[in-house]
Amino acid sequence: MKIYTSYFANSKKLTQAGIMVIGVALYPPRWFNGVSVWTVAPTPSILRAKGQTREQYSVRYRNEVLSRVNPQQLMENLRNLSQGHDVALCCFEKPGDFCHRHILAEWLSQNTGETIKEYGEPVAPTKPEPEQLSLF
Repeated sequence: MKIYTSYFANSKKLTQAGIMVIGVALYPPRWFNGVSVWTVAPTPSILRAKGQTREQYSVRYRNEVLSRVNPQQLMENLRNLSQGHDVALCCFEKPGDFCHRHILAEWLSQNTGETIKEYGEPVAPTKPEPEQLSLF
């Protein structure tokens, strides 16, 4: 099972690629009738706090949400929900925007060793090996 992050607007592409969309937002879109994992969604208090910096948001999210989650149990839950298929943990923000799913992915990677990337993130091209050319 591979784990990606993405956003709900990408659901159709994810589904077509055989990737199960799993919501990690506190309030998923009305049209979304898939599975959500509420234990890693930001709390209403975190979402409604005005004037907080990204750093403050990140600290609160880690302390108030992720500190209560067992990463290995979360992985097992994702495997069970997806029956071993690849999954995308989705919320609303576009890939380049600040979002809790990126904090979640980093935390999950650090605690499980899993590589988690944004779906559709370009893979860095490999550099070709230098070739010794002849001058003659």
